Amino acid sequence: CCPCMIKSHHSLPFHKIQLWIGKCFKDVTLTDLGFVWYLGHGGKACPQYGASLLYDGDMEALPHDTSPVTIVHSSGVFIHNVTWCHCQGSVLIQHLQLLRAGLFPASSTQPKTAFTFEVLDHFLIDSLKCKTSARSFFKKLTRLTNN
Repeated sequence: CCPCMIKSHHSLPFHKIQLWIGKCFKDVTLTDLGFVWYLGHGGKACPQYGASLLYDGDMEALPHDTSPVTIVHSSGVFIHNVTWCHCQGSVLIQHLQLLRAGLFPASSTQPKTAFTFEVLDHFLIDSLKCKTSARSFFKKLTRLTNN
């Protein structure tokens, strides 16, 4: 079931998931299943903000201040719904919330894209040792995602 799948992949947000649809498996994302990534409190909703860990797939039902963030990982490119911490002093520092979660934001103001430190390490090695361009490296990652 979807809630069980979300719970079992809560700490593994970059896994590729397949859902049995009766005759075969279909590729789905955690976002499709209703996963929301809460920042600031160890994966739990902010205590200043009472919200459910699951939503019913309707974009209107997402918790307030939830935004889609593209996250580039060494296993592919993922889009996750991220809900920011609302504790006093944290609202304006979304980029720091991403850094605390182990993600490097592409922007310090209203980040919409972030990179895992693992993918940054892989890119560093590829660019230094193999002379791989950033474009070629990203194409490889998108191929891993959509293959």
